[in-house]
Amino acid sequence: MDSMKTKSEELIRNKMSSEGMSQTFIQDFLKKTDQVRNGETGMVRWEEVGDLDPVKDEITLERIEAEHAPDPEILKNLVVIKLNGGLGTSMGLSGPKSLIPLKDGMSFLEIFAKQSQVIQSKYNVSVPLILMDSFNTQKESQAELKRIGFSQKFATSFLQHKVPRILKEDLTPISCQNPDDEWCPPGHGDIWISLLETGLLDTLIENGYKIAFVSNGDNLGATVHPGILSYMLKEKLEFCMEMTPKTLADKKGGAIYRRIVNGKPENYQLLETAQVPADHMHEFEGLGKFRTFSTNNLWIDLVALKERILQGNFELSLIVNPKTVEGKEVLQLETAMGSAIRNFNRVKGIIIPRDRFAPVKKCEDYLVRRSDAYHLRDDYSITMSEERKKSALGEVLISLDDKFYKKIQDFNRLFPEIPSLVRCTSLQVKGEVLFDRKITIVGDVTIENNGSSPRKISELNLGIFESGKYSF
Repeated sequence: MDSMKTKSEELIRNKMSSEGMSQTFIQDFLKKTDQVRNGETGMVRWEEVGDLDPVKDEITLERIEAEHAPDPEILKNLVVIKLNGGLGTSMGLSGPKSLIPLKDGMSFLEIFAKQSQVIQSKYNVSVPLILMDSFNTQKESQAELKRIGFSQKFATSFLQHKVPRILKEDLTPISCQNPDDEWCPPGHGDIWISLLETGLLDTLIENGYKIAFVSNGDNLGATVHPGILSYMLKEKLEFCMEMTPKTLADKKGGAIYRRIVNGKPENYQLLETAQVPADHMHEFEGLGKFRTFSTNNLWIDLVALKERILQGNFELSLIVNPKTVEGKEVLQLETAMGSAIRNFNRVKGIIIPRDRFAPVKKCEDYLVRRSDAYHLRDDYSITMSEERKKSALGEVLISLDDKFYKKIQDFNRLFPEIPSLVRCTSLQVKGEVLFDRKITIVGDVTIENNGSSPRKISELNLGIFESGKYSF
């Protein structure tokens, strides 16, 4: 066993060193590998998963807004960081997901840049926009920012690490025909050590920035909120996580819990789907124990972050992600950035309205954000349309036939016209249907092509589809 461990560690160390990675980062990855060798699966002990106290542990955004009407000058304390490492392969993309067009022909990334420029011009305060890119996305994303003329005092990007995929059988690095397949991202939990190692954390602190607002690059609802910033600074909080009430569309969303050991409450932890034992998945996905889920919109005190990392005991929950590469079973060792909550004492969950969480994970989400259910405002924020809010409608539930709509290329071919969804509660499309004319969908609608050849929506000769089933 010791000789296998020595061989594994030597091969991993050599591979990572040859890519110029620091000894600190290599040692951290070896620690994770050793955890797996000693039986760590990333699964939580369910008896340790305790409930949150809504009074002590949470606050609503509505209450923050009522109590905090800050001077825009407060924004000088803030930096915005977007996770931009994703290629969107689940949508058939081979480039950065943030570059696909969304509203008025603008990409996600262009919209984020415009938001930053509006703050600068409106308040004369610079809130830097910084991307955490992966080795797959940095070149194209930076080219896009250059194309739209975005510039600022600080670098607009820093690079997240990559880690070797390791063979399940002996925990040695895999060798592949395509060398790029030997590596994978280490999960977005890598952001904290990357901020430190690139020197960016020190630069931001030295320039007077106190708080970072961090969010997924595909969450179009994650916009700067001066009230949250004011609340954090006033209460001297170190870490805040935006959470929103769970619906049946949110089975996979991570949740905060209070860890209970020997009957006593300890620190806060983040529970991700991959960490839930199979026999408790129904409880995790239900609406009982976990009433809210994490949007991965995080607010973090930069000085507190640096202090915790330099103390040497900064920990993130390990996620063991099994994959098959070139017919071989491998493990990807990952961490989630929200699990950093476990390292801080002064934390708070902020209960936010749904429209601060507007992700694009798949083509169904893309359809909703492209439609009139979501509106691009003058400050370039994207929110649920006022008409939809006044009607007390929540997230649109969309189900598109995987066989025909899973990839963005097919989506664009079959949706040359985006339907009006502002009054839609759910839409299900079965079979191949070409949306070749503008239509309005109201209530719960199913559109079904029972044949083997594609059909056009115009064949049904309807402008408005109200609740019901429509078949070819």
